[in-house]
Amino acid sequence: MEYSITIKELIKRPIIRNDQPTEFLNKMTDNEIEQWEKEVEQELLENGVKRKFPDWNAEFLSKTIDMRIFYKLFKKEYYETK
Repeated sequence: MEYSITIKELIKRPIIRNDQPTEFLNKMTDNEIEQWEKEVEQELLENGVKRKFPDWNAEFLSKTIDMRIFYKLFKKEYYETK
């Protein structure tokens, strides 16, 4: 799935907050975080994930972890190729 804010765009941004558990979220505004969460929810619904505990929570957390891993990998690649 493609998100409205790309990882490449996030890598280039400064950290603007410190209240989120991951660096990529700390580079987003409240509105951008809300949009990203809506996009993740839409993806989960499209994949048939049921809105019940623990399935929904586990899948949402999994998407957040995936994004964090991709962010770290691409960030490392970005700074190594500069």
